Amino acid sequence: MTTPGQNAPDGAWQFGDRMGQEYTGMTTADVIAMMTGQARSDLNTASNGWNGVVFDLNDIRTQFQDGQLELNERTELLEGVSGYCQVFMSKNWNVVQNQLITLPFDAQLGPEKGAFPHGGNGIRLATRGLWRADLHVTADKMTNSNFQAEVYVSVMNLATGLVFTEHQYDMVLTPSGSETASFSITFVIPDDNNYVVRARVKHNRTNRLKIFGGTVRSALSVNKWDNRTTNALVLDEAPDGGDLG
Repeated sequence: MTTPGQNAPDGAWQFGDRMGQEYTGMTTADVIAMMTGQARSDLNTASNGWNGVVFDLNDIRTQFQDGQLELNERTELLEGVSGYCQVFMSKNWNVVQNQLITLPFDAQLGPEKGAFPHGGNGIRLATRGLWRADLHVTADKMTNSNFQAEVYVSVMNLATGLVFTEHQYDMVLTPSGSETASFSITFVIPDDNNYVVRARVKHNRTNRLKIFGGTVRSALSVNKWDNRTTNALVLDEAPDGGDLG
């Protein structure tokens, strides 16, 4: 309140040399700034500055392009390599519940040798021998509850349409943030040009599960280690071996 024409009470807030008289030139914003020691103004300045940083980062992110995309035809860079190929998903996808879905790894990243993208959802191995596959899959966070997802690297026999060998990775999906599965498997294939490496996902969430694409959050690659094909053993289910210790 103001005290026009009279002295302010003891302890009253007074502005400058006006001594309790009504300060008609002061706005509400001026009073708030004076009473808060400019804290509100400083906070607004900091907030605007941070928003500018976020805008700049988002602008850089939209312009970001993996340098390997420019190397897709540079096969001479793989002169000392027996076999190599890498692919990623060019889009984000929503996976339905309780179905084992093959993820569409459809875009090539970097050069290839002895292996090549196949069918928009995997990598075909041109030669027999010992190979290693590496997978990177990122799932979106949950809205409220925890859920489970299974991620597979599957080596498929094209002649039979069956799984030749595969490894499973179990993910726990939570509301805390997105979850990433990254793992590798090694395997031996006995034939040339008859096997494809694919990534597959299954989950138990009622709603669809979003899987991110792009070069940062998705990748499937193969590397060849050896041409020998001995001990190409597959054991889907291991028997119990008793107690240890």
